Amino acid sequence: METRFVLVRPRDPNNIGAAARAMANFGLDDLAIVDPYAPVWNEARSALAGDKILKRAKAMTLAEALRGVHLVLGTGDGRRKRRSPVIPLPGLWDYLRKELPASGRVAVLFGNEKTGLTNEELQHCRAVIRIPTKSDAPSMNLGQAAALIAAELARPELPREASREKIAAPTSEQLEDLVRKMAGALNTLQYARRTPGDSKDERIRTMLLRWNLSRRDAAFLQGVFRRVAQFSPSKMLP
Repeated sequence: METRFVLVRPRDPNNIGAAARAMANFGLDDLAIVDPYAPVWNEARSALAGDKILKRAKAMTLAEALRGVHLVLGTGDGRRKRRSPVIPLPGLWDYLRKELPASGRVAVLFGNEKTGLTNEELQHCRAVIRIPTKSDAPSMNLGQAAALIAAELARPELPREASREKIAAPTSEQLEDLVRKMAGALNTLQYARRTPGDSKDERIRTMLLRWNLSRRDAAFLQGVFRRVAQFSPSKMLP
């Protein structure tokens, strides 16, 4: 199993450094930083110039951070109400055993220290990891949250090869391409014309994540909806 930690819009260089140290403590080394505040990012890298993980980490967009990933998990304190399944941290091991394809890559998204992940960012997540904190103090420091999740991922009984049937899963970018093709086909069919584009994409993405498609299934649907988008309404049967 390959794991990438993705820090989205971090604002504190100490938190970036703490997350990198936690990853090193538990044998993880793939870190991506999405849309960081430039002075903060530069300060974090210069303050920990000898840190190999931060040296390799790159600032990028969310789409770039999820490239080649088969399973995207978010993190949250329960304040945002989403339809995505919630995984209590002690249940993360069992969830990955069931849902992560063999040799699959998983990305764990950590949101901004003040606001967490936005609803738009959570759309890309198959599920949300919830650390069981007290209700009167639900949020955790970014570095602490990264350490707890890294420790859970490092449990020795978590197999390197997940026990799920060995089928190739679609990557995040393949699913996003399928979302675009399905939305384009709906536009061609003049279906759900009153539904805003962003809302339509969200509904399609949520549905696809719930289906747990294989890469072959996704490719088949990409072809189907590519053909549908080529038709004009005048050619369609009533």
